[in-house]
Amino acid sequence: MPAAPFANAALIAVDWGTTRCRAMLLDKDGAVLAEADSADGIGALGGVGHEEAFQSLVAHWPKVPTIMAGMVGSRQGWHEAAYVAVPTSPDGLASGLLEFQTSDHRPMAIVPGLVLRSEARDGDVIRGEETQLVGLMEEEPDFNGIAILPGTHSKWAAIADGKITTFQTFLTGEVFDLLARKSLLRHSVAEDSDDIAGSAHFALAVRRSVVEGLPFLGAIFSVRVRQLLDGVSGDDNLAYLSGLVIGGEIAAARQIGLLDAERPIRVIGSRTLARSYDAAFRVAGHKAETRDGSALVRRGLVRLARANGLL
Repeated sequence: MPAAPFANAALIAVDWGTTRCRAMLLDKDGAVLAEADSADGIGALGGVGHEEAFQSLVAHWPKVPTIMAGMVGSRQGWHEAAYVAVPTSPDGLASGLLEFQTSDHRPMAIVPGLVLRSEARDGDVIRGEETQLVGLMEEEPDFNGIAILPGTHSKWAAIADGKITTFQTFLTGEVFDLLARKSLLRHSVAEDSDDIAGSAHFALAVRRSVVEGLPFLGAIFSVRVRQLLDGVSGDDNLAYLSGLVIGGEIAAARQIGLLDAERPIRVIGSRTLARSYDAAFRVAGHKAETRDGSALVRRGLVRLARANGLL
């Protein structure tokens, strides 16, 4: 590949998760010059071969400094990057960057995760999502509210006065998958559905959980009962189960004080999940705005690279 198109290259930004490795070649202003990705996620590598996987992915790019975020900084990653305690600012995260060099002397840095120590609960950690939070803070410097990063392990983070002050993890996606695929309820739900967020059954389940206060463990068996007594279809029951799980997350966040009428809400994630959370919040009486997670990863990595002098 010709080198000329990359004459302005200044940084490689890498989002390296459990299943995928995505790299972006950026110029000094943070604009994307090229992108590459592979299936060499941290889980697939099994703790070895990180440098080889990285070099293969960026072989045709200039040898510029690189900043990486995600599971690449975990104990199974390339190098373990220690957690930074909250509350912390983007500059606080940048000061915790783990720096090293590749065998061919390329400057590298890994973004640390976040840790919460609390006497009220057993603590919490974030690894990867902190970069999107920094991206949000860069995009909205005056934001004071709650950022939600839905997924297998959904994260809620409070941001105030330029700092990430606290956060809470909910195993929402994992619990949904276990209930829908492994539990007794698998016989009562479809494998997939086209429009869960737009389903009246999804909205009903959110209302049951958030508005009416039906306890989660007391609600989920109703998925089975709805099929047995009322002949509810698998598609509708899948939407209902999704509403119960997401509604249970929202109800729990409200109970511990993370959610109130005064705090603005930003949902960061894929379009499908964002639609479900947006629909759930409308039922719960809250307005949420969505943000593209990939764009915030890039923005966050550029912010941290500048703070550290890599860019």
